[in-house]
Amino acid sequence: MAVMPEDEAQRQQRWNTCYADRAAQVAAPLPLLKAQAGMLPTTGSALDLACGRGGNALFLASQGLETWAWDYAEAAILALQQQAVIQPRLHPEYRDVLTQPPPAASFDVIVVAHFLHRPLFPILARALKPEGLLFYETWAGAYAGRGPQNPDFRLLPGELEKAFAGLQLLAYQEDEDRAGGAWKA
Repeated sequence: MAVMPEDEAQRQQRWNTCYADRAAQVAAPLPLLKAQAGMLPTTGSALDLACGRGGNALFLASQGLETWAWDYAEAAILALQQQAVIQPRLHPEYRDVLTQPPPAASFDVIVVAHFLHRPLFPILARALKPEGLLFYETWAGAYAGRGPQNPDFRLLPGELEKAFAGLQLLAYQEDEDRAGGAWKA
């Protein structure tokens, strides 16, 4: 069965609906990020790209990092703006990361979860400051009831491990439907 491409309005409506239904829920940070928290800098800037409900952004801000949380879904950003009132290091921003990716050498830490747009891989690597850290985890393998059904939004086996060849791989894990890793610039 072929997957029909969405137009811009449909894509935005789908994500706004997704987060409006779950806006009050804060997602937990990635287990990989929490497990590797000891390597995070104690000061600096962080980005939770395609942040969704902001679990990674809130975790990074709680670790002392000035944290930007970017997402295309206005509903997600509106919910995070409420959190920013009590977490002054959190800076939620409505932003289409496909048309407005991070500039070069702009963040000490970048986290990407549950999002895949392969052309961003080299842009993310360049967006890290020297010695910066990248944490990336998303769906992998064939659809088996979780995550996106469209194979364009799922990693191939071993794909993520090779995606950031110019960075030093620090940690990597892959199972039947997820892949995640941490890299250092």
